[in-house]
Amino acid sequence: MSGRCGILGLGKGRSAGLDRQTENARIIESFDVLNVPKDIRGLIREALDSDKWDWFRDCDGCTGVSEMYWPTIYFPPCLRHDFDWQTGRGGWQSNVRFYRIQRAYGVSAFRAGVRAAGVTVAWFGWAKWKM
Repeated sequence: MSGRCGILGLGKGRSAGLDRQTENARIIESFDVLNVPKDIRGLIREALDSDKWDWFRDCDGCTGVSEMYWPTIYFPPCLRHDFDWQTGRGGWQSNVRFYRIQRAYGVSAFRAGVRAAGVTVAWFGWAKWKM
């Protein structure tokens, strides 16, 4: 359990001893372990391989919640969602992708829906008007 990210995880932070190579390998390994579909793998690889952001530095995990089933803040659904927002691709489609990737990572439909609804409310209530 990470307990390191999001408001309920006691703030943005990094667990001690994390390094880019280990975290990248962990994410790539998760594809086979969790039988992640190819299209979802591509979305996550796009975020990892992009030269438009530094995923290791700029990903802050799932804002507002901690992902108890992933050991660090680099939970792939949240990493991709952060990528979308950091590179100006945030908004409705980003939130739909967030839901789909969560489901591919075994998050229940209810939990994934609540999280997707949360980021959608944040989008329409604040972020959309700030951009």
